[in-house]
Amino acid sequence: PEPNSRTNNAHREVTDPGVCIFVIARFYDSDFASLDLQWTFLPWVALFLVPAFSMRTFAGEAGDQEQELIATMPLSSGEVVVGKWLAGSAFFTLGLAFTFPFLLTVAYLGSPDWGVATAGYFGAGLLLSTSYAIGLFSSALMRERTSAYVFTIFVLLVVTLLGTEHRARLLGAGPFVDGFGQFSPKLGLDRLATGRFEVAVVANFVVMTALALWGAILALDARRNGPTTLITKFRYALRGLLVLAIAAATMAGLSRFDVTGDATAQRLYTLHAATIAAARASNSGTTIDFYWSEHEASVPLRIRDHANRTRRLFETLARQSNGQLSLHIHDASPDTDAEWSAMAEGVQRVAMTSGDTFLLGAVLRQGDRRRTFDYFNVDHSGSLEYDVALALIKLSETRIPKVGVLSPLFTPSSIAQIPEGLSFLTGLKRSADVAVIPFFADSLPDDLDVLIIVGGAAIKPSMLYAIDQHAMRGKGLIVCLDPYTRFNPSSDVIVPVISGRLNTIADVLDHYGVRFERKVVGDSRLAATISGLEQQHTPYPFWLRAKREQFSPLSPATAGLHELIFAEAGNLDLVPGRGIINLVSTTDQSGLLDREQFKGSSPADVTAKFVTDGKLRSIAAFIPGPLTSAFSAPETSQAGHVSKRDGSAVFVVSDVDWLFDSLAVDGAGTPAARPANDNHAFLANLVDLAGRDPRLLDVRSRGGGDRRFTRVAQILEEASATTQVELAKQTAKVAKIEGLIGEVMKIAKVQRIAELPPDIRAQVQKLNLDLIPVRRQLREIRLSIRERVEALGRTLTIINVVSGPLLAGLLAILLFSTRRHRRSVGGMIRT
Repeated sequence: PEPNSRTNNAHREVTDPGVCIFVIARFYDSDFASLDLQWTFLPWVALFLVPAFSMRTFAGEAGDQEQELIATMPLSSGEVVVGKWLAGSAFFTLGLAFTFPFLLTVAYLGSPDWGVATAGYFGAGLLLSTSYAIGLFSSALMRERTSAYVFTIFVLLVVTLLGTEHRARLLGAGPFVDGFGQFSPKLGLDRLATGRFEVAVVANFVVMTALALWGAILALDARRNGPTTLITKFRYALRGLLVLAIAAATMAGLSRFDVTGDATAQRLYTLHAATIAAARASNSGTTIDFYWSEHEASVPLRIRDHANRTRRLFETLARQSNGQLSLHIHDASPDTDAEWSAMAEGVQRVAMTSGDTFLLGAVLRQGDRRRTFDYFNVDHSGSLEYDVALALIKLSETRIPKVGVLSPLFTPSSIAQIPEGLSFLTGLKRSADVAVIPFFADSLPDDLDVLIIVGGAAIKPSMLYAIDQHAMRGKGLIVCLDPYTRFNPSSDVIVPVISGRLNTIADVLDHYGVRFERKVVGDSRLAATISGLEQQHTPYPFWLRAKREQFSPLSPATAGLHELIFAEAGNLDLVPGRGIINLVSTTDQSGLLDREQFKGSSPADVTAKFVTDGKLRSIAAFIPGPLTSAFSAPETSQAGHVSKRDGSAVFVVSDVDWLFDSLAVDGAGTPAARPANDNHAFLANLVDLAGRDPRLLDVRSRGGGDRRFTRVAQILEEASATTQVELAKQTAKVAKIEGLIGEVMKIAKVQRIAELPPDIRAQVQKLNLDLIPVRRQLREIRLSIRERVEALGRTLTIINVVSGPLLAGLLAILLFSTRRHRRSVGGMIRT
């Protein structure tokens, strides 16, 4: 089984918004409670909707006397234009409010970030009102409706494309071209929809709207003043171009000011106090050289925005460092001295599909020490602040902490060449001096700060004593044990078991107050959805998706975490009265299953055997001390034996698979690899706490929160629970019949049914026929589970697709009825 990956196949076709989101973009496949798809399609829908609404505002047909009537009123052109714009903006705001069924759908399926949603609606309102202002300008400029419609589409298409990566490809790159890019309402919406309120973006909307309204006023004045000469038109054109250039320069200048507001629930765009403290604690004279190929036109817009955000982060740090940091920004365009210097420092040249290259990296220096960011990967933007803060801290440290890894999975060469699927070692190497200790060594290095044990039942007695004394001296110890290792079956031959004597690491932990059980923990409420050959999108109770409700509020080890996934984890029985903290727990819908039941069994088989017993269980625990050594002094001849420790930093996790990329990383092994959950962040938290360096726990743990479709998982869980008994019964029948067939063939010593004697072959064929109705019932049970989810999807899709036209129709009926009532009342008064 593999966890379902989140996909977002959003195409850019333009049609009804509901159809776009639910049919074309396959909203349910995203598995993410967000309004991003709505904002993706809105600029393209507005591209046709706004011109259709604005084209008749000032452009009339033959015999239309509306403009002549307005000209007779005591209103200036400015008052007319602004009044029309306010009325149209109110209309589009009302239309935007009609999208509330989609917002309710997202809230029903999961937990959206309401701050981000509010920012998105604010940006959408600005986009529509600015687009309508452009439509008014076109309508005032053109005297015929069709011409106004076509011209508005043309202008909106141009400014929309200015907000895409095609801008740089067509016009090149640079501050002036970027200034024209700020004219794009789409670019402004994309930025605001992230939850980052940029004053410059809002100002750009204001400037763009003011420009369009000013142009509309000039066009109306020219129309009122009668026919204009060619020279007058030329003067108007020159004036417009001049104002446009000034506006572009103004927008480019505004984009340099990093005045923002943060609407996200996790304050993702606000520098954490620990990051600012790290900058101020840096040694005086620390320099930052930021290298970015700003003028490389072929760089995608997504990466350009990420580069600008990275630059602003460094600028803010330098500004708030009280003079400790000095920032130097270099334009590392191809074949320049800056590019060659950056590459000599270790900054990576990134190749694009177009064949061009660019640089986006930095070098931090403090005296003779330096730390290099070879490339700020846009797919890792969530850890940008943490990476920079960590680099500043490590640059100022006089001693790098040393972390040892003891495991049968690794050899000392694993540090130089990270084994596939174990990228957590790469993360450890970024913040510490990591060494793999030979598994059958007799002792530990004396200068070790943190020891991580991953698996490993057969540890030598001398090493067990060294581990015990490591903990007794107050140094960090993290132990990961597993009753059933899925992703490395070769290490599952020997499983740690409590023997009553000091034979395994489990015995040492038992002495400390944590008893490790070999049975596998399952939980129907925390069941992760898996995909396999036999089942599709099915909850598997032995893969636990633990949320914040299962994390301890008493320890910074789980501070800021949102989701952890464990595969076939064991149970930790915590001895009462020792002060041991349960870091990650199950719900009361958990149960245990012997590890032998998993060997050679499919997820469906073991799920059928799962039974809850109403108990809470521990998956991860922290032993704060006091600790008593598992070894008494007479048992050893070692000098300097420590028998007691008041405080300790011992952590225990009853799973090994949670460290593997298969559970922790989306797109593992590809350039687009990104964390699938907080598994690796949890490990880093444990290492920081064990090494007594918890300064950056909150910075690392900042994330987008759990925004998945929890409603779907709940439906799958409820459906699975209601059919569990019948599923187990039918699965047992299949297993029994298949066992009989296998036994017959084993006795007959044949490989194929055709090789059996005729009478026995007939009996086996009868057994196979008996399997057909049982398997059919199994299939119907699984189909019924999937049908509930699919029925929900169909219902929500129909509601969202139909609700827009239905609400618009109801509004039209209401307006028609109101207008008819007013006319009838007016007729009665006149009569």
